[in-house]
Amino acid sequence: MDSGPNLEDLMRLGIQTAKAGNKDNARVIFQQVLGKDKRHVPARLWLASLEPDPMKKRAHLETVLRLNPDNATAKKQLASLDRAVERTQNASIRMGIRLLTFLIAAVIIVAVVIFFVVKLKPGG
Repeated sequence: MDSGPNLEDLMRLGIQTAKAGNKDNARVIFQQVLGKDKRHVPARLWLASLEPDPMKKRAHLETVLRLNPDNATAKKQLASLDRAVERTQNASIRMGIRLLTFLIAAVIIVAVVIFFVVKLKPGG
């Protein structure tokens, strides 16, 4: 018989550890829960909330939805991730347009300068 802490004890400890700000140790504790029960939705949700890597966070949330398709927390957090990705993509597109506009303006200015240099050159 396993004499280690049960899942509820591990969850309580993980939550306390996370709330105390020790995210690394909390992640280890929630991983222990998943080691005992891969389908433990609350542990996956906590791992997702502590995960700094958006791709790993998404993987945890998608796993939650496979286990429980109606999980409102996972749906809400995935929607939030999607909005963040969209904002980043939009910012990148805006930056690309600004850079392209600057480069076109620079090429036009250089072409005008060359035109006038050639035009004003004696014999030109």
